[in-house]
Amino acid sequence: MKDKYLNSLRAQLEEFQASKSEINEIVSDYEQLYNDAKSTGKTDEEVWNILGDPKSAAYELMDTLKLKKEKSVRNKIIALTPFISLIVFFVMGFYYDLWHPGWMVFLMIPITSIALHTRLKDGIVALSPFLSIIAYLILGWGFGLWHPGWLVFLLIPMVSIILHTRFKEVFVAISPFVSVIVFIILGTYYNLWNPGWLVFLSIPMIGILNEKKLWKVLLYEASFIAAILFYLYMGYTYGEWRYGALGFALPLIVGIIFGDIHILWDNQLEGKYRQKAIFMVSVVVITTSIFLALGLALNGWAYAWQVFLFIPMVAIIAFDKIRFTALMPFIAVILFFSLGYFFQLFHISWLAFLLIPIVAIIENA
Repeated sequence: MKDKYLNSLRAQLEEFQASKSEINEIVSDYEQLYNDAKSTGKTDEEVWNILGDPKSAAYELMDTLKLKKEKSVRNKIIALTPFISLIVFFVMGFYYDLWHPGWMVFLMIPITSIALHTRLKDGIVALSPFLSIIAYLILGWGFGLWHPGWLVFLLIPMVSIILHTRFKEVFVAISPFVSVIVFIILGTYYNLWNPGWLVFLSIPMIGILNEKKLWKVLLYEASFIAAILFYLYMGYTYGEWRYGALGFALPLIVGIIFGDIHILWDNQLEGKYRQKAIFMVSVVVITTSIFLALGLALNGWAYAWQVFLFIPMVAIIAFDKIRFTALMPFIAVILFFSLGYFFQLFHISWLAFLLIPIVAIIENA
């Protein structure tokens, strides 16, 4: 019975075109399993039931062998990639004098590993930093577009958000990044820092679309559109941007009427919450005053908006324990834009964003 089982298993494996060495190894293993089962007093019929029908066992074994072969092929490709990259690098260097940017071929090493060993969705996210670096360097060296070429790095979080967020929430989640891209392009190429900053209003306007009541959505959107049109009209017609800014009180009023914006009076707050609320109101007033002063006195609308980043930073410090991980995104934005705008270092100032994961690792290690 044992020989019959093993011969049947061998025949099935040969039919599935397994290699001779694989067949011999499998049959040897099954012979040992058969003997072990018999030594415990089991009958041939019981052993057959334990090991499974030869044909079924062969099917399962071939699936395993197929996966092993595929994994082996992937591993071989990954193992060869460094050598292939090195050969390509030397060919590009010696024959075409492309040592730079020929070194970029070495990026194929991690890219290949990620592509062959990661699920599609996760693989795309993992590859996005490398592809962004390649795109950034091509834009920089090939076209001199270090700025605003750095905007390609915003694709990294955008790709992750798009692939891991429900469709309904995607547009809200990526709207800040899209707004930054549009704002920088308008400012860099058309010097429209003002009123280019209006693109950031798209963030709440898109967010409002998730409101279930259509009439409420329409009123909110209408209030924003009216405020924007009033701002542009006063600015371009009379040059009175500051008076035009008063129009943005309209969406706030609508929010208060609908109860989406709450105003807490002094007697509704007690103890430390009252002190913190008063403090935050003071921060908002001060930052707004600084923003207007820089804009009106120095025409610094292009960079004055950064003062508003201090509002969430102060809120984090005031209402929660100081966590540098939470503060770093705002600090990174300030460093990035200030170095780029004031010192024309956009081509390297994007490195400030690397402080975010570095600080997170240090603080949470």
